[in-house]
Amino acid sequence: MLRGVISLLSMLVLSVPVIPAERALAQNNPNVQLAPGDPAMAKAHEKSIGELDGFLKKLRNPPAGIENYSLKLGFKDKDKSEVLTTDQMAPDVEFMWVYQIEASGDHFTALLGDRPEYIHNIKQGDRVAFEKSDIFDWLYTENGKVKGNYTACPLLLAGPKEQLD
Repeated sequence: MLRGVISLLSMLVLSVPVIPAERALAQNNPNVQLAPGDPAMAKAHEKSIGELDGFLKKLRNPPAGIENYSLKLGFKDKDKSEVLTTDQMAPDVEFMWVYQIEASGDHFTALLGDRPEYIHNIKQGDRVAFEKSDIFDWLYTENGKVKGNYTACPLLLAGPKEQLD
């Protein structure tokens, strides 16, 4: 049942031109949905990274029926540029999705799909550069079904019960 709800919510999210921003998972942030270092999020991140090479293989050579490739990255402000991190314990991290991914080895660029709420050095639609090691989560749709997006489960479970229902 929960998997069906998550798939439905993910499909609704993917039906809009831009994936909406998730709340930042950062310390000192009143909108935090999960505490930094949450065990469920850490497990979701670990699963995502464990399957990342399979995602990247499909991204580089897309099979028929697969689309909407997106990656989740953790952003922090630093002077006049952004800094990427996968550290859930770092203060002031905002996790956002990127799309239209271009890959060259383990180096990538993509467009920021979310509107930052806390990060001020980038804006929605900016092209960002990152490394494979910066990736926090991934997703794509295969024949209309969402694959990946493991970090959605802890966020949904931690949110208001009426949203989960």
